[in-house]
Amino acid sequence: MIRSGLLGLMAILMASCASAPDNSMYPMVMPVGETAAVASDGDAADDPAVWVNTSNPTESLVLGTDKQAGLYVYDLSGAVKQFLPSGLLNNVDLRQNVDFGGGETVDLAAATNRSINGVTLFEISPAGDITESTSFPVPTTEPYGLCVGYDESGYRVFVTYKTGEVEIFTITRSGEGEYAALLGNTLQFATQLEGCSYDEVQNVLFVGEEAAAVWRVDLQGDTEFARRAIDTVESGTGLVADVEGVDIWRGPTNSGYLVASAQEGNRYIVYERAAPNRWVGTFSIIDNSYGAIDGTSHTDGLTINSSDLGGAFSSGILVVQDDDNDDTATQNFKFVSWNDVIEALSSVENMGR
Repeated sequence: MIRSGLLGLMAILMASCASAPDNSMYPMVMPVGETAAVASDGDAADDPAVWVNTSNPTESLVLGTDKQAGLYVYDLSGAVKQFLPSGLLNNVDLRQNVDFGGGETVDLAAATNRSINGVTLFEISPAGDITESTSFPVPTTEPYGLCVGYDESGYRVFVTYKTGEVEIFTITRSGEGEYAALLGNTLQFATQLEGCSYDEVQNVLFVGEEAAAVWRVDLQGDTEFARRAIDTVESGTGLVADVEGVDIWRGPTNSGYLVASAQEGNRYIVYERAAPNRWVGTFSIIDNSYGAIDGTSHTDGLTINSSDLGGAFSSGILVVQDDDNDDTATQNFKFVSWNDVIEALSSVENMGR
């Protein structure tokens, strides 16, 4: 009986080890901060975005969705500053200093909202106060991923779907402050999408096709004129399904990096921002043994901001969703210094491959 029990336990442990991702060949970084956990149980925290306080960058904010309840707003210590019970929000993104005409600019966030089968818009005041502005419906069932862009084509919202579609909406604002959305085009991919990021300098939309690839879509306005997979799952870079969060660390001109989360691998893949989007390296986020902050696993959404936010975030911040959150609390978001990411990637031989 004892021998049988031990053999059974060994089999369970071996199976667990066999199924755990092996990240030993990749550099590791530690989070330097984390948010308070969301209130909802289970699969809840999903996608973050960073708002920069241009008057005092150390007072910048992180927006994070709870897809069962609404939108959290955190300061850089991870404390909750606001909670907006706006519905079943999945992905969120924002742009600042958007000029809709009329002599004033607005900082505007957008989030997919399954409660209304649409998108909800949020205005952010110069002091960082966030208010729900309005919502608009989308024609396809279950809006999923989202990113926004602001360039010569205006403020646009890119909504991704499990059906493989990307709908491109242009947002306008009247003199009375009323918003409207116009669907300009729909792109089609083969399988389920979620994460995306728009690069205004290159007029490029980066899209994560969860079971397949990270895509680069070159646009002229809303019209696609080129599409290329910059990486595919199981290519040797460490990219595996599900491809989830996608965002850009923006350097001068079009320099910088593109980062994608490989959910089942508990790792993050880094590419050059500029074409041909060469693979730079891969890393994981482990427990911070000094600050008692756990590492990350099964990351959904992520965001990056390259602004100098002070302290550990002098070269920017990477914010990632954490599925387990030390197995003791509901889910949350972890803060990583971009300096630590670059240092980790620079320390290994695969840097620059």
